[in-house]
Amino acid sequence: MTKTFLYSLLVFLFFQLSACTKETDPKKAFDNGDYETAFSLWLPLAESGDSDAQNYLGIIYYLGLGTNKDINKALEWYERAAKAGHADAQRNYGDMINFGRGVQKDNYQAYKWYFAASQQGNKKAETQIAVIAASGNLSPNQQMHAKIEANEFIMDESKRFMSHDTYVDKK
Repeated sequence: MTKTFLYSLLVFLFFQLSACTKETDPKKAFDNGDYETAFSLWLPLAESGDSDAQNYLGIIYYLGLGTNKDINKALEWYERAAKAGHADAQRNYGDMINFGRGVQKDNYQAYKWYFAASQQGNKKAETQIAVIAASGNLSPNQQMHAKIEANEFIMDESKRFMSHDTYVDKK
């Protein structure tokens, strides 16, 4: 065998092996900066109802990673995942509403989504709740109603807001 043949064979094998090692985990692909692969792997999962994949598609569309930036598609995917109870998506969706990204700014709706996320452990959402409450743009009554509405999207029933606990008659 000639050196050229061996070299050609090694190059061929290298390319074959690298083609076979294409990432199949969308999170790993995303973390490695291979956004096109992450997008192509998450899209069918998101379409079948996977809320984690839906949230990541929202991120991908919002930032334009591996696809064209599209605020409306980001909003759509965040909303789907948020309604399914995904805490990070609820916070992301709350951000979109709170800052008027692709939708009209709405303190009430943002508060509702931040509350749902915070009840499920999202610390960034807790901060945003405090900011909205301190702004004076929502009355305590509006805050209470937003919390009640958020209950539908809080998956752990033990963490749901109980309005009767807020106004106990102390006569």
